[in-house]
Amino acid sequence: MNAKIIVNIKNAKEIKEYQNIGIQNFLVPLADFCVGYDELTVEDIKTIKNDFYLLINRILPYEDLEKLKSIFASLNNNYLKGVFFEDLGVLELIDELNLKWEKIYFPNHFGTNYASINAFFKRGIDSMLVANELTKEEIEDILDNVNKDVILHVYGYNQIMYSRRNLISNFNNEFDINLPLENTITEKVTKKILKIKENQYGTVIFDENIYNNLELLKLANHVKFYYINTSFLTVKQIMQALMNKRQADNNSFLNKKTIYKIGDKNE
Repeated sequence: MNAKIIVNIKNAKEIKEYQNIGIQNFLVPLADFCVGYDELTVEDIKTIKNDFYLLINRILPYEDLEKLKSIFASLNNNYLKGVFFEDLGVLELIDELNLKWEKIYFPNHFGTNYASINAFFKRGIDSMLVANELTKEEIEDILDNVNKDVILHVYGYNQIMYSRRNLISNFNNEFDINLPLENTITEKVTKKILKIKENQYGTVIFDENIYNNLELLKLANHVKFYYINTSFLTVKQIMQALMNKRQADNNSFLNKKTIYKIGDKNE
């Protein structure tokens, strides 16, 4: 079961811990090119002696795409298998440099149907993340009709907003306070306590509940990886989740269709 699970790591030492519970696929967030993740520097990444995938989830200006050229050259070794990216400019850069890496499109909310996913495959993408605001039936429909294997998000705090603004820092400046850049906020209407994480490139807000779709591990057709977002979680917590010891976690979308307009209630 764990052979297709992929986890984002916070440091190179975690790799051994995850290997001890059967996880062999690792996603490494690249420092200065990610928002909402604990990142590793290029120097840290060079110490990794296991196969891994690189994560770049920022929307990038042209000058940062230029910086990636030298970074890609320095990391072009047998351990780096591919790149997860949100900015399609990264796809163009990999093709331009003729790098033989897997190209994996990693948007949070775009992979909602097999037609659009297959359209991205035609652009040369090797795999893509399926949006997690879908019912199990909708996910199964995608798996039955995609032309290549895709990635399912099965566990972790769900990213609900990404802003290129420094929201906490702006708040600190406005009210002359010093709140930490990894924090929680309370939404006034619902009273939800949301996790928030900022770095110099932007801010990400996460749902208050852990998104638990581990039942999707039973689906095998056209699945490349089952993704676990380990942000705010320890290796021990991930292990407990895989052993089915976290029954209180939330899997809101799988069994309840999202209502977008009043007419949907009658469907």
